[in-house]
Amino acid sequence: MKFYEATNGYMGFGYVRCYVWAENEAQATELATESFKKHAEEYDHSENYYKNIELQLLVDTEKDYDPFYTDPED
Repeated sequence: MKFYEATNGYMGFGYVRCYVWAENEAQATELATESFKKHAEEYDHSENYYKNIELQLLVDTEKDYDPFYTDPED
């Protein structure tokens, strides 16, 4: 499993990010997009809020975890 920090290019008090455990980068992008999209709908942001996701790999481990994402925060 891999642990990623996902950003969308937006700023609040700091840069907006969420964290994702995923099997690969494609799954991480999908999960992060889902997280940012839910947040965008809740706070009436445009689709640009979740269309430009950038990932940074933080941890790569052989351990097996269930994929998940956190809510966006800044």
